[in-house]
Amino acid sequence: MELRVIDRENINYLVRNLEDFEKDKAIRSGLRSAASVFMRKGKTNLRARMRKTGKVTGNLESSFTTRVKRRKLGALSGFTQSGAHAHLVDMGTRKRPHPLTGTSGIMPGNNFWSDARKSEEIKATQYLYEGLKKAIQRINERR
Repeated sequence: MELRVIDRENINYLVRNLEDFEKDKAIRSGLRSAASVFMRKGKTNLRARMRKTGKVTGNLESSFTTRVKRRKLGALSGFTQSGAHAHLVDMGTRKRPHPLTGTSGIMPGNNFWSDARKSEEIKATQYLYEGLKKAIQRINERR
């Protein structure tokens, strides 16, 4: 999942008095806090939607990660390589023919990641601006 900044003018207005490297730090801080919203909600959804409540989800739960882009303005929220099967758990699998057993791999999806994306978009933009304001305040207090 990728978080993009839509209102660049507003962000540039907030960081107008900072130096270049300080601007970069402040914007990255805001993006990191916004991307972590999706990660937290995805983990919560996954724990709640497993078959048994409180069941340990193993590699999938520990594979959630966020990363701020280096060259562009944006952040990524998703999974490490140990969570390569996350899309199968999220969307489920369909009925497929198998030569020995007849069918294989039927699994209903639990939509933990899709629902996190839909429900947390507005909250993530709020966290982006709040994180940006906090970072600017910290930088200004250091001066």
